[in-house]
Amino acid sequence: MAQKITENPGKYTGSGQGKESQINLEVEVDSDKIVNVKPLDKYAPDSLADNAFRKMAQKIVDQQSVDVDVVSGASETSHGIIEGVKEALNKAGVDFDALKENGGQTAGKKEETIDVDVAVVGAGGAGVAAALAARQHGAEVALFEKTISPLGASTFAGGMFAGDSQQQKDQDAVVSKKWLYDEYMDASQGYMNSILVRRIIDESGKTVDWLNENGAIMKLVDAGTGGSYDHIGMPATLHGYQEGGTKAVTKLIEKFKSIGGKMYFGFAGKKLLQDNAGKVTGLIAEGDDKTLHVNAKKVVIATGGFGGSPEMRKKYLGDVSTQGQVLQNTGDGLNMAWDAGTAHHINGSTHYFWQTFSDKDIGEMAKLVGPNWMPVNALADFPNLRVNNRGQRYASETHALDFAVHGAELSEQPQQTEFVVFDQAMLDKIKEGGTVAIEDHYGKWKNRHQFYMEFNFPTDTDENIKHEHEKTDFTSLLNKLASTNVIFVADTIEELAEKMGVDKDNLAKSVAQYNNAKKKGEDDLFFSDTKRMIPVEQGPFYAVKFIARNLGTLGGATIDEKMHALAPNGEPVPNLYVAGADASGMYGKAYVDFEGGTLGFAYISGRLAGIDAAETAKAGR
Repeated sequence: MAQKITENPGKYTGSGQGKESQINLEVEVDSDKIVNVKPLDKYAPDSLADNAFRKMAQKIVDQQSVDVDVVSGASETSHGIIEGVKEALNKAGVDFDALKENGGQTAGKKEETIDVDVAVVGAGGAGVAAALAARQHGAEVALFEKTISPLGASTFAGGMFAGDSQQQKDQDAVVSKKWLYDEYMDASQGYMNSILVRRIIDESGKTVDWLNENGAIMKLVDAGTGGSYDHIGMPATLHGYQEGGTKAVTKLIEKFKSIGGKMYFGFAGKKLLQDNAGKVTGLIAEGDDKTLHVNAKKVVIATGGFGGSPEMRKKYLGDVSTQGQVLQNTGDGLNMAWDAGTAHHINGSTHYFWQTFSDKDIGEMAKLVGPNWMPVNALADFPNLRVNNRGQRYASETHALDFAVHGAELSEQPQQTEFVVFDQAMLDKIKEGGTVAIEDHYGKWKNRHQFYMEFNFPTDTDENIKHEHEKTDFTSLLNKLASTNVIFVADTIEELAEKMGVDKDNLAKSVAQYNNAKKKGEDDLFFSDTKRMIPVEQGPFYAVKFIARNLGTLGGATIDEKMHALAPNGEPVPNLYVAGADASGMYGKAYVDFEGGTLGFAYISGRLAGIDAAETAKAGR
């Protein structure tokens, strides 16, 4: 018989901190059970937040417990929901010990066996491309994804590179394959699989055309249109998402399903199956209430690297490494591939790109101003003085808008932390004339519209031109946030250093050296373009703290140019492929410095792996 959990049945509200804002909810309780959990916030139907809330609410009600597993890919949202439910239950006077006694016992997992030609683990860009290509080449295919909806680096990217897409041919904008190859060589300094790199370059245009044919609409845009100032004038490589990454990946999955592909959301690959000779024969995939035994002739691993695993980052990248942007990318696929005999190949490559705030700092700001903290990001869009957490100027600030280079420079600083330092005079100029009064980033495209979607938001040159001419007063927002560990305001540089927690002598020297370089038109330290430098002279003075933005790790498993996983002796691990961020060979230590490189490798390597897997499976090889 169920224990009584409260004397006060009814509906109670609660809230918890999500990744960027508060989560508000209502819990209905009866005298002996939790009846219902529903959101008070409005979520877009079938969005990650919507799906995560429904999944968490179902778990809490089914298990009559707040001690439930979080939803993969939505851990912050999940914890916020749990926090909100606990608050509501406390308001209801719930006896948590009695609730625990009433909690349903988890039934033993069901088991199911699936037989396919090709199994693909991971439904990001590489995995979806592999699954769709394999199905289009006649294979029976199953695609497994541990999250409950499309999520991954491919869903928030801006687009992919190509050298000779049909659009580039039509616009007489074909990019030299030698130029592309040299860019990879410059970035890697030779630490790359040159055979693989050449094949990826050769297949880039075909892959863009194929993606467009299958619903992931991409359009060629000029280099630098996304704000990467130093890329202006470079060859146009970026084919930008026209409907956003989430919609593009979703449409590819729908195409895959429409032609008979089997999609399994909420199932994580756990272990590869092998016969006595070491041939991969399938895998085990785990869901919340079911275990799938998958018999497959070929398996493609495409789980996005290990940027979301603190343990693996520490082990392979060192003591300091900011978390990847995609938290569910925890190295599952790499560990499966390594356990099956694939050679380890980690050379320190991480996709550092621009700067960001820590989740803790975002939470601090969101508690004070809600989502209105986001404009603070704009204050990193200019070549302002940047110092590390020792108060030292550490690189040319005119690299700040070459996002990959700046991200790499920032990653090398203590605790991967920087402060952007500026003065009241800069804020006054923006208030009077918009950010264009500091630096014109988009005027080049006046009357020559460029558009694509990044982070599923528009990058629209017409709108950006309007926006940078808008008169904006940042002062009040910064003062509201000055109680956080993100924004620092002071009347003197010495006081500013104290609030920042940096060495005051170092900061004073950095400010003086930066200002002197601007005045004399020559930067003896880092050779910056002094015409773009912004003096720090008129108090109050401000500093904004950022950390390195780690989009994710790149590499880990050795492959060849056909995406076959290779054993330490250089021979293929039979029937196993690795694609996308799990695969090594495209990068040395740094991300390639042209637009669309990582997403390009994901889609291209996935497509090629899927084609080869299907053709060899059908041929019995």
